[in-house]
Amino acid sequence: MDASGVASMIARGILAAVFIVAGLLKLPDPAAFAEGIAGFRFLPEWSVGPLALGMPVFELLTGLALLGRRFRSAGALAATGLTLAFALLYAWALARGLDVRCSCFGGAGLLRVSNPVGLLRALAMLALAAWVYRRESLFRD
Repeated sequence: MDASGVASMIARGILAAVFIVAGLLKLPDPAAFAEGIAGFRFLPEWSVGPLALGMPVFELLTGLALLGRRFRSAGALAATGLTLAFALLYAWALARGLDVRCSCFGGAGLLRVSNPVGLLRALAMLALAAWVYRRESLFRD
């Protein structure tokens, strides 16, 4: 495996760990996650509950897909889409002056950050996920 392959493996591992941990930490308390989603004031109220129940499962599946061989490219695409959505939500909150403290890693406040830091974190993850997706779609093992 060349250096680019090793870098891709490390990047996939980082993304997978983030999504698996985030999903697992949200599963026990969907109400706290729903409160975090609602704080962005972006979605209609009726959609917050179903999203709070489904998002952790989707994050877990995304993380697991990144670790596997068969669905690696799909996992990278899902990670890219999710991180793009996260970045857009933080940009939305910043543009509207909302002080949102997301429940990205569960309701316990683990890794809770300010909007500017959240946006930077989401953009860094987006860059990583997009790079992994591009690499996985070009160089299938």
